Amino acid sequence: MSDTQDEIVSGDIDPEPTAESVTLDPMEPVARPWWRRASTWIIAVVIIALGAAAAWLIAGSDSSTTTDTVATLKFVEVERTTLEDVTSLDGTLGFVAGDPLVYAGSPDEIVTITAGAPGTITSLSAEGSTVEEGEILYTKDEQPVIVFYGEIPAYRTLNSRATDGSDVLQLEEALTRLGYDEDEDFDLDGDFTYATQQAIKALQEDLGIDETGALQSGSYVFAESPIFIAETLVETGSPVNTGTPVIATSTVPGGTVTAVAIEGEVLDHGDTLFVVEGDPVTLFVTDVPFYRTLAVGSVGDDVRVLEESLVSFGFDANEELIINSVFDDATADALVAWQASISAPVDGVLNIGEIMVTEDPIRIAASHISIGTNVTPGTPIYTPSTSTSVVSVRLPAEDQELIVAGDSVAVVMPNGDSETASVTSVGTIAIRSQEFGTYFEVEITLDRQGAATGLDEAPVDVEAINDRVEGVLVVPVTALLALGEGGYAVQIDIGNGQTRLIAVEAGMYADGSVEVISSELEPGMKVVIP
Repeated sequence: MSDTQDEIVSGDIDPEPTAESVTLDPMEPVARPWWRRASTWIIAVVIIALGAAAAWLIAGSDSSTTTDTVATLKFVEVERTTLEDVTSLDGTLGFVAGDPLVYAGSPDEIVTITAGAPGTITSLSAEGSTVEEGEILYTKDEQPVIVFYGEIPAYRTLNSRATDGSDVLQLEEALTRLGYDEDEDFDLDGDFTYATQQAIKALQEDLGIDETGALQSGSYVFAESPIFIAETLVETGSPVNTGTPVIATSTVPGGTVTAVAIEGEVLDHGDTLFVVEGDPVTLFVTDVPFYRTLAVGSVGDDVRVLEESLVSFGFDANEELIINSVFDDATADALVAWQASISAPVDGVLNIGEIMVTEDPIRIAASHISIGTNVTPGTPIYTPSTSTSVVSVRLPAEDQELIVAGDSVAVVMPNGDSETASVTSVGTIAIRSQEFGTYFEVEITLDRQGAATGLDEAPVDVEAINDRVEGVLVVPVTALLALGEGGYAVQIDIGNGQTRLIAVEAGMYADGSVEVISSELEPGMKVVIP
């Protein structure tokens, strides 16, 4: 190749074409026209620019994106609401078990007063009478046995040598009530002092007995209330030893059962418990014991409860009955009307055994009597449960921290209704069983007791709240989009057939929804869901 040709190939000289230079080596590259080279660069620049624009649109600001159409997308609105994480537990609806109900004239059955020291009975209070505080119950060896009120039994001699104690305090409180501490010398600290001794002497003087200033063991009794002499168990002149029964404060007639409540029945104030030889035994729901016969002249809380009951039953003696704890002629007239209505003996007297009391309405869980059964004082009648509806739950040990006493829960009833309830107790001892594993017993009480009417041993669901947030923005979990660089976003509708991505922080998850946190989100915005 000539020198001239070498220069052409190298591009240093661009000579005019000649006849000698027309023929080219087929292996040599052909130089393209400048305008073709320029168009290639322009196209490259445009492609790069379009790519940059697309990247800017995708990245945008705050991780948003835009699409051209939303016609085929599904949306749901962002809500501001309360989000709860709920655990469902299996429960059984039932009733609270009660203490056995025993046939007697008072909730504590028959109360018997025994002799506190040996001797001979020289006098007894009359049957049917009531002995109050400061009065003589009976005499032994012509020395009185005095009644004081108190819960601690009389078990020792009380004198200036007696050690301090609650029984001394009870005595001082009784002497104060009886008016033997006019100078207010008692400190009421259970210490037997000179003032205590002088008060006892004053009482003994009023009773006409030796003024010793001491109470010998067996010369006094403590009772919680006035003592009704239902029956004397010994006769005057009888010798007694310590512990010999002397007086029964409550008795009840026996007989054959002629009618009985059925198991599962709920009995309330004024309902018939059972019938003995045609005479009904009525339930009174109260904490006041009916331990004596009530007739004209009786005074006390039991009379008040009777009067309140007669009025509530609709027997108010032409509105002449006044609730004043005094059994008068109007009380007797109202009682007669009520007795006639329930086929009880119509005598205007409320005899022992006509009334039995419980502190709550009862549901008959089990009956221990039937028609033809003979009942006597002390016979078990029913094993009751209260009418309070409760739900029993076996709380798995791993969920021990889920609920505590006092928590509010929801109980889903067999018909699907949800009832509010409160956790009343949570067991502290773990129970292990092959069927249920390790669990704690939980008792839950329905707020609306009527919701369980007619239901017993029914399966229910108990819904307990694990976690709760109020007033937060919520979307379906499926609306969350995972970002490649980490975190989440939701795709919102911005109108005009377009959407945009908004970065969000995910909070609490519950029941297919999630709490989303973003300064750009507001309630009512629409987000895309699959």
